[in-house]
Amino acid sequence: MSTTTALDLIKGALRRVNSYQSGDTIAPPDAQDCLDTLNDMLDSFSTDRQLLYGTNEWLLSWTNQQKIYTVGNPWNSELTGANNTGATGAAVAQTTSRTWPNIVGTLTNNSPTITGVTSIPSNLVAGTTAAYQVGSGSILQSAQNLIPAGTTVLSYNAGAQTVTMSANATGTSTGQDSIAYTVPGDLPIPRPLSITGGFTRFGGLDFPFDVAITQEQYTRILYKAQNGPWPTVAWYNNQYPYGVLNVYQCPGNTGEVHLFTDTILGNLTLNQQIMMPQGYARMLKWLLAKEICAEFGFPLTESIKTNAQEAMAMVKALNAKPAAVAHYDRALTRGNHADGGWIMHGGYK
Repeated sequence: MSTTTALDLIKGALRRVNSYQSGDTIAPPDAQDCLDTLNDMLDSFSTDRQLLYGTNEWLLSWTNQQKIYTVGNPWNSELTGANNTGATGAAVAQTTSRTWPNIVGTLTNNSPTITGVTSIPSNLVAGTTAAYQVGSGSILQSAQNLIPAGTTVLSYNAGAQTVTMSANATGTSTGQDSIAYTVPGDLPIPRPLSITGGFTRFGGLDFPFDVAITQEQYTRILYKAQNGPWPTVAWYNNQYPYGVLNVYQCPGNTGEVHLFTDTILGNLTLNQQIMMPQGYARMLKWLLAKEICAEFGFPLTESIKTNAQEAMAMVKALNAKPAAVAHYDRALTRGNHADGGWIMHGGYK
């Protein structure tokens, strides 16, 4: 595992195209242009599972009798002009195309209160749980970098013009601060490109649900409101800015659900510390050098092409998944003997 910054990756790429020497100062506009190119490249990498180095496990909960869930926690800027007709619950506010401006107010060092907020956004969400958990409030981000990462809204008071945060500000605003916020969906995790697996934990046992079914298979289910103790299948509709998770059977309780999603790459800032497995820093420097050649007109040498291809091949080989092992359906293979594998399925077949 290596630790680096986006600026280190940019410097490494510019050295490879002979546009930067150690100790040189990169002009801020050039650094920002290269950062935009790097984030575009990482955003594209998120669609290739052989370039993703990890899986996220999210601990959430079902809502009793609810079969459709919005998935995501987008920023207010992403919701401006959005019209996701699949939105439900807390995300309903974004179904109407409109502009959602930032919160404007004053932060005070070591205080959890934003004061002087003349307009509380109508889609701001208050909650008591931590960020990315069911029941959490909107996540906040200060333009002056005065709010710790993961800070959420606990409460707000339009009359007093205040918003109470889950953490204290790390400094006092210079004038008024502009504060972005998220609008949590029913499952308030970062919107995944795909959901790779999941299970419901009930009574100490884990009951998986099949997330690999297609839209066609889901539409073939005649009665989608069928109740059950927990879902057995799910179809994830990758909409934007909220994904939509359709489950069957409709959960009959608020059981604990574990969702597995691919890691999403991108949205780096210049000096942000990032940790990556071995091989990633080299790959990103060579591939960014290749992108810079195409974008800014530097000569694309054979060494850049060869090293970029080699570095990417090594990472893809590391992340390659082995072929799935075929299994017979238990109903075809089991006999009348005692079932010693009940612990794997809880007796429900």
